[in-house]
Amino acid sequence: MTPRPKVVVRPEEFRPGAPMEARPGVRDIKVIYPETGVPTKTLIMGIVEIAPGAHSPLHKHNCEEVYYVLQGRGMLESGGERYEVREGYAVYNPPDVPHRTFNTGDLPLRLLVVGGIMFVGLVPQWPTPSPYEILE
Repeated sequence: MTPRPKVVVRPEEFRPGAPMEARPGVRDIKVIYPETGVPTKTLIMGIVEIAPGAHSPLHKHNCEEVYYVLQGRGMLESGGERYEVREGYAVYNPPDVPHRTFNTGDLPLRLLVVGGIMFVGLVPQWPTPSPYEILE
């Protein structure tokens, strides 16, 4: 009998330590990832938290990515242009477009992040040091 794939990931199973966290004030929490026991092949999901006054590093990746702003406010820089974001806003990041997010508010900026097929070209080598390219 083939074991069933993992369906539910509990908070204590979430994993920190993504390369984005090298930037001060940034937490990049892996939620639905191979590292959390989910055999995902085309999607990942995480939570990025950015402290007031901090920003994520400028980076890009080879897939689409979307954010939903759970808390706070800030500015998204995408392809050199800046856009206001705040709680309740959604963001689309196209493939291969450099982007980063600045927290301009007084609360932590919390983003629910869903990424596309950036990992497909990397499988079966998993985990990899970084599925995206940090540009700063």
